[in-house]
Order: sequence, then structure tokens, then C-alpha cells
Amino acid sequence: MDWFGMQPGGTITQDRTGAHVSALETFDVEHSLDFGRGCAEVRNYTWLRDTADVWTSDSYFLHMCLTPRPSPASATFLDGGPRGLETVGRIMFVPPGRTVRSGGPLGRQRSLHCALSAEMVDGLLDRTPSWDDEALVEGLHLSCPEVEWLLLKIYSELRQAGFAANVVVESLSNTLAVALIRRFGMEQSGPRRRSIGGLPPWRMRLIRERVNADQPAPQLTELADLCGMSVRHLSRAFKAETGQTIAKFVEQAMVDRARALLRESSAPIGEIARALGFSNSASFAYAFRRATGLRPSELEGRRPRPAASRRSLVTS
Repeated sequence: MDWFGMQPGGTITQDRTGAHVSALETFDVEHSLDFGRGCAEVRNYTWLRDTADVWTSDSYFLHMCLTPRPSPASATFLDGGPRGLETVGRIMFVPPGRTVRSGGPLGRQRSLHCALSAEMVDGLLDRTPSWDDEALVEGLHLSCPEVEWLLLKIYSELRQAGFAANVVVESLSNTLAVALIRRFGMEQSGPRRRSIGGLPPWRMRLIRERVNADQPAPQLTELADLCGMSVRHLSRAFKAETGQTIAKFVEQAMVDRARALLRESSAPIGEIARALGFSNSASFAYAFRRATGLRPSELEGRRPRPAASRRSLVTS
């Protein structure tokens, strides 16, 4: 379907989901589904070298990583909004009509793309929504458990392709549109108001950068000191801002890093546990199984350990 009206920018083209496709990337579509007023696809990407692309979408576009990124990607807006580079989170949301420059390192990535037509989302409102700088930045690393759950449900329907999957996905997409409207206050008149007790963007940025750094997981006291707040105040403010606890946020980030290390390295599980800041392999295995339902050794794609020893992941 062509009604998304994607507008290519720079040297790249775009497809019906709003995904940007450069000459330096290849991908295969694992699953795809049109559901009337939107579409969704699961893709396996391969980037042949570091990328820097410019793109625009006419839909409400969501991108969710299904596997950890090779390393942090970044993005910025070129037509309004903050001009500094922002780290892209597991979920990236871009409203229609915004031009984005995004880039990242070479590697592989499995992703879910979901596009909701502007007509469908805006049709639920009595006015065209406006976007301030704060909302645009938040969309680049959207942290919203409800949106994440809905995207995972859409992914599950794409993967299983059960009876009337298109009907189920369209229903989920309608709920997803409402979740986005509520999360960004699009139904309100005037600028969006921050949740009482929330965190300003600069503090959220500090937390994300530290949690995503190639270091062991931070303690809450370290993050509190970084933000100049008490642990209690930070915990309350983070929950008010994102809808999830900061401990859960850190745990999810560590699990994402663990998946990447388990697939890309044949190092012993105990060594990987220490690299992520766990005191021992048992505590790491417990946290990993609680988050994924799997033991670390059961992860699909886990490399077998060779007889010869390898260089330690933990630097001295």
C-alpha cells in the first residue's frame, strides 16, 4: 500500500512502514502484515558499515529492537526540536512530518517496525497535535510499558499468524494509538504538562547514558549521585516519568547487554556475569531467567565455548 506517503531524504529511500533503507544496508522481511490503517514488519538488518541517514515519515512510526543493538545508535531532528544527538532507546517513536538524522555502527539487528496512519491517529483527536522539544526527545528513547506490551503483542501475532491475525493486529493498533495519545498528552490543548514529580530531560539523559555504557550495572546510589538527588526522590521521580521502576529499567538494560554478550562471545557465563556487575553466575542466571524465562545457556544462538581459552571480558 502506498498511502503512507513516505518522503525519502538525503541518499536513502523509505518503505511503507517508514523504515529508512540506505545503500549500505541489507535486510530480509521475516513477517509482514497490512491491517487496514497501518502495517507492521519484522526485519533482520545487516549494516555493512557505520551509517548516517536522513529520513521523514508521514505516519506515526515506531521501531522496537527485538535483539540488542550492536552498540548505541543516535538520532537528532532537523526540522524543529533539539539539534543535539540523542541516544536511541529500545523503542523509537517519530511523529509524522518530522525529519530525522539517525546513525549507528555496523552490525546486525532484528527489529519490529509499526506504522500507524496519521489519519487514523489524528481522527481520534479534535485537533492536530503539536510537538515540543521535550516530547520529540522522549520519543527517541520511549520508555512506556503499555506501548512496549502492545508492540510485543503485535510481534507475537506476526510471528504466529493465527486465525484472523489482521483483525487482532488492527485492534491492537487502535489501542496502541490511544496509548501514544495518552503518553504524550496529544488530547490536551496547549503544551504537554510534565507528570508531577517527573524528571527533566537532562537527568533522564544522564541515567540512560550511564546505564547503556559498557560498564557493570550501576547501583541506585551512583545514579542518584549522578542526578544530584536522594535514592528515594530519584526512584519516585523515575517511576512518575516512565511508569516503571528504575531498578527494572537497569535490569532490562543489563538483560539486553547479556543477550548480546551470550550470542557474540563464547566466554564462560560466570565471566559475562562479572562483566555486567553481578557478584556470581547464580545471581546473573536468576535475573536472566526472571526477565526472559530462559537460563543463559538456553539462549538461542549461544556460541559453544571452544577448548582454547579466550581473552577475558572483564578488564583488569
